[in-house]
Amino acid sequence: MNKININVDMGEGFNVEKKLMPLISSCNISCGAHAGSTSEIKRVIGLAKINGVKIGAHPSYPDRKNFGRISMKITRSELKKSIKNQLLGFVQQLDHPKDLNHIKPHGALYNDCVKNENIAQIIVEIIEKYYPEILIYTIHNGELYKQALSRGLNVYSEAFLDRGYKDNGQLEDRAKKGAILEDGRSMFDQLYNILEKKQVRTVNRNWINITADTFCIHGDHKNVLENLVLLLRLYKNYLKKGE
Repeated sequence: MNKININVDMGEGFNVEKKLMPLISSCNISCGAHAGSTSEIKRVIGLAKINGVKIGAHPSYPDRKNFGRISMKITRSELKKSIKNQLLGFVQQLDHPKDLNHIKPHGALYNDCVKNENIAQIIVEIIEKYYPEILIYTIHNGELYKQALSRGLNVYSEAFLDRGYKDNGQLEDRAKKGAILEDGRSMFDQLYNILEKKQVRTVNRNWINITADTFCIHGDHKNVLENLVLLLRLYKNYLKKGE
């Protein structure tokens, strides 16, 4: 388990945190804009500390109606203010600001940061000013990744074990076929290909290169606990074969 960093989105109202925490390395806790609340943030932070899990903030578009998964028409200043306030409110719930390990945008904001230079710039400006030592979780070579590196910020390349990829390296739209991997075996196969081949097979059955420092599983997906347990069992067997 120590050889890979598995992160899970949490604090979104699905009550999976207590069972998942012992199985993961880091968590991304909703800042309240797409789901969750101040009390939920504090509860999940507490569980993370008990289990020795790295704590991450998971800011989003301010859109609870759509769970933050639809791009919003919002001015640059409004979005910047929203994200800044989400992160400030999150940090205030920590015992110490240094307890914050990473920041990972959520949903549509995450995807927009990968492909939209202006949206990525907002995130980079906030982190550079207020949280310059904090890790950023994002897709390798997306806009956020490139801008953060150019500013000397700390970045982890992220791969998704329960999501399908397009040929351009971005995530497939959730409404389309192949967008969500629904069983632990398929998720492990994706992990195996990334570890062994540094590649992933897209929804169009093509192979693309991929680099990852951390691997995401979504806490709101069906059978997340069972899938993660199976994935880790298969991963353990994989490690034994390599010894």
